Parts: sequence; C-alpha cells; structure tokens
Amino acid sequence: IEQQLLAYAEAYAKQNGAAHIEIRESQPRADIPNKTDKMSAFLALPTDSEQLWQSIGTKVRAQVKKGMKNSLNFTTGKHELLDDFYHVFSTNMRDLGTPVYSKSFFSHILSSDLNTTIVVQYHQQKPVSCAFLMGYKDHLEIPWASTLRRANTLDANMVMYWHILKFACENHYKFFDFGRSSKDASTLKFKRQWGAKPTQLYWNYILPANQELPSLNPNNPKLQLVIACWKKFPLFIANALGPLLARSLP
Repeated sequence: IEQQLLAYAEAYAKQNGAAHIEIRESQPRADIPNKTDKMSAFLALPTDSEQLWQSIGTKVRAQVKKGMKNSLNFTTGKHELLDDFYHVFSTNMRDLGTPVYSKSFFSHILSSDLNTTIVVQYHQQKPVSCAFLMGYKDHLEIPWASTLRRANTLDANMVMYWHILKFACENHYKFFDFGRSSKDASTLKFKRQWGAKPTQLYWNYILPANQELPSLNPNNPKLQLVIACWKKFPLFIANALGPLLARSLP
C-alpha cells in the first residue's frame, strides 16, 4: 500500500509540475535525502492528574501555582469558543509575523467526526490563551496554541498547559503530543520541562536528479523584511490576507 501511494504521489507531482515531494516521518528512508532539524515531543501520562502534578517537578509546579493566583479561568468547548480562540490565535500569529489560517478552517475541523476540543483561558473576562486539541485513540495532541504577549507576566501559558495535561489525564489519554519543534527552539525546552521526551523527525525528499534540497530559511533578509512588515499590519488586514497566503506555505 505504501509503495502504491508513493508511486501515485510521484506521478501526481510530475503531472502537476511539483518541484519535489516531502514525506514527513519518524524514520529515515534509504537512498533519498532528508532533513533532521525537527523533533517531536511526547509525554507518557499517568492514570491520574495528582501523579502528574508530583512528576512535573518543583520549578514547574511553582510557576503554575504563581499563575493560578492571577484568577485565570480555563474553559473547554467547541464552536461556542471559536471566536475567542481565533482572536487570541490570529493576534499571536500576526505578532509573530506569520499568516494565519481562516476561522472557517477551524470551524470545518470542529464540525468533522474528529475528536476535537477548543481551550480558551480568560483573565478579567477577556481571552488571553487558547489551544486546539485533537484526540485519537489513546493520544491527545495540540496542533495549535497561543498566548497573548501581555499575558506572559501572568504565567498564563503555564497554567493553560497544566489544565490541558490534567484534562488529558481525566479523559484517560495515555500520551500527550506537544507537537514538533526545531532542535534549537525555546519551544522544545518548554516541552521538555513538563517531562516530554524528544523524538527525531525526518523530512524525506523525492527530488529530480541533481536538484538540491528545498530551503525556506526564516533568517533570509528578504523574508525577515516581510515578517517585520506583517507584524505591523492591523489585525483585520492580517486576518483578511493571511488565509490567502497560509495555504501556499509549506
């Protein structure tokens, strides 16, 4: 089945003039080039949240306790939280200089048969943190999460992740997938402090003969200029243009 899928992908790429095929996996493939700058991070969950609380260590517990003193309200739901989720998510993406997905993109996922949950955390009745959770069998993953910069002093992100992990335990998930990070990213350090174990990922490439690996370097001066400009856009402009660009980004 795998060989048939790859053969179809190669034929489709050739027919549509694609420059390459990128296969994102947890194992390398023989005889084709790959990139190894990404890692995933998984946390094996105990059977109850009290065991998890004891396992995360005194430093992390102290940060969570500090944040809990700031009257943060953690809420889970679906479509009724989508507007608040999207406000936080799109604001944070704009501030990072990254085009955002459309709100309808998330709405369609919520309306599907997938096991989805939206998380929004409030401070003084205003949304400051958010996450989108997807469950499959005994795994819960967090493909999207954001916290407004002004909420960093509240330790809002630490409190939100604690409640999400507690939610995972209470709903009998055995593993929590923190998602992928670059090896040198601060996000990987954040995930490891919760006890997550990094796992090497491989971006395997099927390329035409003598073609170099594709490269999209965020440190490129031209790309840095675009990112700097994007950060200055009013939110309504970034949200209008973002979905048109996001669909074309790898």
